[in-house]
Amino acid sequence: MNRQQESGGVRSPSTQTKKSEDGELDMNHTTISRLGFYVALYGVVAILFWIGFFKYHPDEAAAIQGIVASSPLMAWLYDVASVNQVSAAIGTAEIIVGLLVAAYPISKKAGLVGGALASVIFLTTTSFLLTTPGVLHVSSLSGDTLAFPSLFGGFLAKDLVLLGASLVITGSAWQAVNAERNAQHTQDDALIADAA
Repeated sequence: MNRQQESGGVRSPSTQTKKSEDGELDMNHTTISRLGFYVALYGVVAILFWIGFFKYHPDEAAAIQGIVASSPLMAWLYDVASVNQVSAAIGTAEIIVGLLVAAYPISKKAGLVGGALASVIFLTTTSFLLTTPGVLHVSSLSGDTLAFPSLFGGFLAKDLVLLGASLVITGSAWQAVNAERNAQHTQDDALIADAA
């Protein structure tokens, strides 16, 4: 018995055992990654539904007016519609995009469109950090406590994470759509070869 065994040390695992352990680690990694992906996906869906439905409320319509009016990308909306109509239109778009993203498990094409549109939505809301007055200014929370960016700026900053999640969804759906297309081409080529 060698010194490591006498001292109760761990023996070097066999190649087969190591492969088994590596396989379990890979499976655990895959499971966690998959779980994380769907938490992100349905988190995006939940937020799109939540902010979308809330935009039908007059208080929310008034709350976003200053942000939208300050955005070079969206200010023109108030030239063609009322404050409430603009808010409702934005909310409707967010709900539709949420439905497309939610369809990812059954339709990768819908997920691709939804992920891309969600990316546009959150890229736009992230741009509000640069276009909304006072968002990046240091603001007092309570006397001697300061925050940078402002409280509202911090609220908008979360959209960076939502933008990242939307891009991951878009990339995953794009990869799946391409894989389906390649598989279909391979099947078609095989049928043509058999027919010949």
